[in-house]
Amino acid sequence: MTDATPGPYAVPPGSIFEYRYTVYFESLALWKEKDPQRRATIARQLADWAATLAEMEVAEARKLTERPTSTNEAA
Repeated sequence: MTDATPGPYAVPPGSIFEYRYTVYFESLALWKEKDPQRRATIARQLADWAATLAEMEVAEARKLTERPTSTNEAA
């Protein structure tokens, strides 16, 4: 018997990890695809996902650089 409620995801939807995995695996799919029209579609989707990932990576980097260090707080 299975439960109707979904369990926890291995990668949280909408997270930076989801976008990293999506970009990675879709880039592999692009290399393997033989049909030029499908490659074009994958490439466009990949560009969109990569742009979103880049924005998320910048936001993540800002969080790390804006975080005060414990030595600066004591001064």
